[in-house]
Amino acid sequence: MFFASAYCIDIKWSQSGNIKTFQALELKDESVLTSLRGVPHHPARYLHAEFDLAKGVFRHFDGAIQYLTSAEYFARRDSDFNMTYKHTWHVKPTYQKVFKLNGTITTKEWVELSSHFFAANPLMFEYFNGDYPGHISDIVEKLRALPEEQW
Repeated sequence: MFFASAYCIDIKWSQSGNIKTFQALELKDESVLTSLRGVPHHPARYLHAEFDLAKGVFRHFDGAIQYLTSAEYFARRDSDFNMTYKHTWHVKPTYQKVFKLNGTITTKEWVELSSHFFAANPLMFEYFNGDYPGHISDIVEKLRALPEEQW
């Protein structure tokens, strides 16, 4: 409940020349579904960014919602970006672009915008800060002190 039904966030950094590329995909648990043309799909939030090492700023940043079929969802859920894209069957779901920014984007702006895009999911906060927000840490500690059947 305090992870907004998030199953995981998969993050990948890669580099080509002076450009570092960032990708993040947030998958919800299998109960989170939406209908796309009458067919159930699993929505997933996706971020992509390009960082210019020579200039020390991001030059591109975009976000989308990916819509995975059940087969795509279960193939992708427990794989990372490297595993998925090395296989002959690529998971390339239908998607809808939410935003796109080109130009100079500072690291501070990029972190803030990324955090807003993954709102209500402390996993992204943990990625950037190394720990959950204080109120989430308190909840986790209290839950761990209870027997599992009381969660």
